[in-house]
Amino acid sequence: MRSFVVITSFFIPISLSAQTLSPEQDLAKVRMSSQEHLIGKVYTLDNAKLFNSKTSSFKVVFDGSNDVLTNHYMTLITLHKGGMMTYADSKVMEHFFIIKKGSVKVSLKGKTTSLNRGSVVLLLPTDMIKFENDGSDDIEYYEMTYIAHPADLERGTREGGSFTMDWKDMAFKPSDKGGVRQLFDRRTAMFNRFDIHVTQLNEGNKSHDPHQHKNEEIILMLEGNAEMQIGTDHQKANPGDVVFLSSNILHNLTNIGKSACLYFAIQWN
Repeated sequence: MRSFVVITSFFIPISLSAQTLSPEQDLAKVRMSSQEHLIGKVYTLDNAKLFNSKTSSFKVVFDGSNDVLTNHYMTLITLHKGGMMTYADSKVMEHFFIIKKGSVKVSLKGKTTSLNRGSVVLLLPTDMIKFENDGSDDIEYYEMTYIAHPADLERGTREGGSFTMDWKDMAFKPSDKGGVRQLFDRRTAMFNRFDIHVTQLNEGNKSHDPHQHKNEEIILMLEGNAEMQIGTDHQKANPGDVVFLSSNILHNLTNIGKSACLYFAIQWN
């Protein structure tokens, strides 16, 4: 099995075109960010920069900074059969992972489990995690990496440390528009508050009237077709796309497809 070790102090540049990496070149060696301030818009997978190796590929969805985070990156990782990624103790970065497709073997703090689509992992800066594909089909997961100053490693540990959360254990609360799964609302090493839920929005509905709030937010589309209002602009968001909403920008989401939308809503401060 060929593997990558990610030493999380360097970042994939969004300015590079698609290229092939040898198996010996890990993801860290091509991660060098321009650190431009992220703007509110839909970041599509079709426009993401692609990097390939024999056992994996990486699509850089966005790469930059924002009002709270000096470094903020969203990458879609594909592990081919036999592929493995290990994220080493970085001491300066936190990671949040969302499984997009397939069954991923995850090893964290001496425990190994299999996580399927919609499952998540929070990895604090001082911990290490390994993702493996021991099946025959490709698996995909999002890696959100971020740095805030000042970080508080002790706070992250006090609040419960790193953890995995299986999709099947997320309680679903139905509503007249669809329903919601509230994953958590907690503090971490990087955030005073990290609030994540998953919304199921039925055909023809909108999430809410256009509104705004101080917290920046990410909408990550798992399923369905939507139209995002971002300020006065309206943009399409399709499966796999990621929406970044800057602070106090007017926004909402409308399901314009023929089936339910399923998306993560992620806020922080």
